[in-house]
Amino acid sequence: MKSTYDEVVKQPCDKLAQTMSDMTYCFNETVVPKKHYKKLLSRQLEEVVSDSVALNITNAYYKALYELNKGNRAWFVAAILCVELGVNPAKASEQANSAIQQLANSIVAQSGKYLDPEIEATFKGITAEV
Repeated sequence: MKSTYDEVVKQPCDKLAQTMSDMTYCFNETVVPKKHYKKLLSRQLEEVVSDSVALNITNAYYKALYELNKGNRAWFVAAILCVELGVNPAKASEQANSAIQQLANSIVAQSGKYLDPEIEATFKGITAEV
């Protein structure tokens, strides 16, 4: 017995896009235009692979930063501040390094968050739409 999948995978791009749009509509009457799926299905394989590679690299960075953050939080925050402020701690003056350390200690002491509230609100707004 054939499944829907067996039939769908044989369809040309245009017909497949329409089928996907129709299937999406069956979920809470969610309307996604056929052209959206057609655009995604028409993407070059290199673009899709590139997106996948970018996600994997981002995930690797995340895991490394997550582990570093579990260590000494003040050092982690100081390193992030150095990156964001363009300060190389090995070449910076004592005054600059002291300022970075004071900022890092202050951030760690006050709930430990240093993300701009606007950025956090924007993220929550975008993810709430999904």
